[in-house]
Amino acid sequence: MKIEDINPWWTTSTIQKEFLKLERRDLFNELINFIKDKQIITLTGLRRTGKTVLLHHIIDYLLKQFPKENILYYNFDLFDETIENILEYYQDKVKLDFKKEKIFVFLDEVQKHDNWENELKVLYDNFPNIKFFISGSSSLFIEKKTKESLAGRSFSFILKPLTFKEYLKLKKFSFDEKRMSLYKSEIEKHLNYYLKMGGFPELIEENDENKISKYVKELVIDKIIYIDIPKAFKIEEPELLSRILSIISSNPGIIFDYESIASDLKRNRKTISNYALYLEKAFLIKKVYNYSRNVLTSEKKMKRFYPSSTSFSFLFNAEQGRIIENLVLMNYDFRFFSREGDKEVDFIETDKNRITPIEVKYADNIKEKEIKGLLNFMEKNSLKKGIVITKSSEDKKMIKGSNIQFIPLWKWLLEK
Repeated sequence: MKIEDINPWWTTSTIQKEFLKLERRDLFNELINFIKDKQIITLTGLRRTGKTVLLHHIIDYLLKQFPKENILYYNFDLFDETIENILEYYQDKVKLDFKKEKIFVFLDEVQKHDNWENELKVLYDNFPNIKFFISGSSSLFIEKKTKESLAGRSFSFILKPLTFKEYLKLKKFSFDEKRMSLYKSEIEKHLNYYLKMGGFPELIEENDENKISKYVKELVIDKIIYIDIPKAFKIEEPELLSRILSIISSNPGIIFDYESIASDLKRNRKTISNYALYLEKAFLIKKVYNYSRNVLTSEKKMKRFYPSSTSFSFLFNAEQGRIIENLVLMNYDFRFFSREGDKEVDFIETDKNRITPIEVKYADNIKEKEIKGLLNFMEKNSLKKGIVITKSSEDKKMIKGSNIQFIPLWKWLLEK
């Protein structure tokens, strides 16, 4: 295979058909706003979430505005040359002067190339007409290098698993937003499937649960745990990563006590802390902080961990209520929960100085005592509104002077 083979637009003027037939992700619209800026665009995210497809959709967008020869795509999964050698080969092929013409260079899976950050720094500083896009699957590996060598030279973005809205768009399922309740039955069917496929675009049409599990285990989890993380961080026990992930995935939202986990797994606290960090930076798990108005206090309190995809929860046979809680986090990147004694709130939304507590109760006929944590948090923080995400019931109630909105999961996902 040659570089020309993965840059077919040099002769055809279009990207590959397999990319063209796929819907654009929501992040696409955000990224194209940064095309005119000089800074490098850094795209990271969990394996198999569609980073390569997204890069090609940006290429497709650029082909409508710039000469086809001015766009180069290179994948370090397929080749491994220095970036300078890549550009020399490219320049020889397309006969362009990088100092006079605007060039767009896409470097996919860049973390697999040693010293990429220093090579990129030199080229960025010396060829201002080159706009670089780089992608990779390991946040810490790329984040650390960009902060050290590319400080002030890059903008970072994360491509996450499909949200439920994106899933419906890819399924080409449309509905009248003013009459959503008419579509409730169909939407809930899609939601049940979405829970299992976990937001991976390639599973959008896969109905075989065994195949979904095999895909998630072998092409996502095992690749990251046994290949990506060991290569990036030189760890000695990838099996320990797997054990930690299974603990979190089988119990989404677990209060992660490093000392207790270390004792159970017969390791020291620092090792468990480091390994959890690697899982987090490889996008396999998410961390949520115990809320405090003081950021430092939140950092010191115990944290909750969730798998980054509900498909992990299914793989490890988590309880349904926990999977639903996991789903809510997957669709809205909450940073906080609240726990004081036996009073808990699943998530705290903080947006533009507005605080909204959100409790996930995947049931109906919810009693007041079941949301005592929510009511306590609202009273303590003088809040007037709280949300309870339910299975199907919808209502608004005034409880102890507080406005509580009960909203079905499917409706919350679509309105959010």
